[in-house]
Amino acid sequence: MAAQRFSLTFAANAEGEGGKCEGEFTDEEYQAILDYLDQVGVLVRSKPVREGMPCQLKFKFEQGVGLTTETTLPDEDTLSILLHRLRPFILTNEPTSFDRVSGIIGRRVEAEPIRKLLHEQREVYDGREFQRLVKMSTQDGVVNSEVMLQTWLNAHEYHRDPDKQQAVAELFAMLPGDYAQGIFVSMLIDKVRAIRNLAAIAALVIGKTTELTFDLHS
Repeated sequence: MAAQRFSLTFAANAEGEGGKCEGEFTDEEYQAILDYLDQVGVLVRSKPVREGMPCQLKFKFEQGVGLTTETTLPDEDTLSILLHRLRPFILTNEPTSFDRVSGIIGRRVEAEPIRKLLHEQREVYDGREFQRLVKMSTQDGVVNSEVMLQTWLNAHEYHRDPDKQQAVAELFAMLPGDYAQGIFVSMLIDKVRAIRNLAAIAALVIGKTTELTFDLHS
């Protein structure tokens, strides 16, 4: 099968570093990237992304009162739509998963600027950027982490795993109100941003665009 070639030219930066990067994707890899871009279009046109999702988390600790929280969350139907549209990206066995497509580009494109951008978007996607702002932990681990998010998704949203349902119930019991769900919804919104930014990188690499435009905020 014929390979799909790509060529990128980088303008010199302040240190005079620039150059050209060339390579190729297999037909299967190239098709995965095209399918990914199509799925991102579906995601972007969905109501939660098009109109925005309300998600605010506030917490305060006062002596003698303890921890108080305030959350603003999307309604159940809006969240269900978002979760459905995110399935092709979050489920790792999907051909258009974020992990798979970012891995394809990372393996084939050796240019350091692209690999740096990919690394940054992976940190947005899996919660590491969120953790640099604030890290919320219980005795069972970091709450705003990919592990905990996947536990929640597999407990109630994408699967109905009884063991994970028990783990999530215990987590929710430890945190007041809807705070745990608010954390997970916030992480989903970050995933949307990373998914869209990866699409921008992919479109640039395969020549669908000549400009790279990123979403800096969810």
